[in-house]
Amino acid sequence: MSEEAKAQPQTEGNSETNPSTQANKNDVPYDRFAEVNQVKNQFKSKNEDLEAQIKEMKAEAENARLESMKKNQKYEDLYNETNSKFIKVQEQNEVLNNDLSAIREGLINQVPEDRRYITDGMSIGNLQKFVQDEQMVANSNKTNSARAGETAKGEFGGYDSATEWATKDPTSFTNHLEKNVEGYIK
Repeated sequence: MSEEAKAQPQTEGNSETNPSTQANKNDVPYDRFAEVNQVKNQFKSKNEDLEAQIKEMKAEAENARLESMKKNQKYEDLYNETNSKFIKVQEQNEVLNNDLSAIREGLINQVPEDRRYITDGMSIGNLQKFVQDEQMVANSNKTNSARAGETAKGEFGGYDSATEWATKDPTSFTNHLEKNVEGYIK
């Protein structure tokens, strides 16, 4: 029996698998990847070419239809068709102009009356910037309630009295006293 044990190769000592030599189940050989990618790119370019051809064929078919209508003395049908398209575009243009006028009017109403003369003849883009600048100027002197203690304005740090300031924002009030009051003891 000892001879049989010697004849069998010893595999217990080297039973670990080296991760660098094993192929991951999700790994794809680069050659296969490149091949599939090349095929995909070929189909993509072929698809773009076919779409361009379809667009060109549709344009040619429309031109041929118009030419056949002209040849068949169907000018009236052609005129009516073109006129109906023109009317649709005109209606869309009117709606868009009304919307633009409403937007312009809304922007102008945000400007104080004594400064509205400046907005005459401004493009919508410039009018929007002008209104934004006007609002920034108008709001620059107001205290931001979200940062009441951090951006102190006035004698009492944006509050009506020193007592209110000390009650609502003691840290800022203490900092003020340390910086501005001689002999203040911490």
